[in-house]
Amino acid sequence: MIDPSVIRPEIALGDFLPIFVSSALVLVFGGFYVGIYTAVKVKMLKPWFMVLAYMFWLLTGYCLYLMGNLMHVGEFTAKALVVAAIGLFLLPHAVYYMQDQVHKENEH
Repeated sequence: MIDPSVIRPEIALGDFLPIFVSSALVLVFGGFYVGIYTAVKVKMLKPWFMVLAYMFWLLTGYCLYLMGNLMHVGEFTAKALVVAAIGLFLLPHAVYYMQDQVHKENEH
């Protein structure tokens, strides 16, 4: 017998395309966020572009919210999506900080 907590409501056929598009936009907007953030940090773009990077992160978070809402995710999965959004925000900061520290320690 299947545990009733495993069964979830079916996704409406009309919601398939918005779910697909929003999940694809998570990848696109997340890539723009990381790309612009990196370009600003290595001084390829002016610092004011960081506002644009954070706007792309907000769009990524909104698309994650929309996708989760349309898929009727459970409480645990909703929390996992929030953690993923926060992780996407913090990961470029951590990677740049570590790279910068290594560069300072090994500078000749």
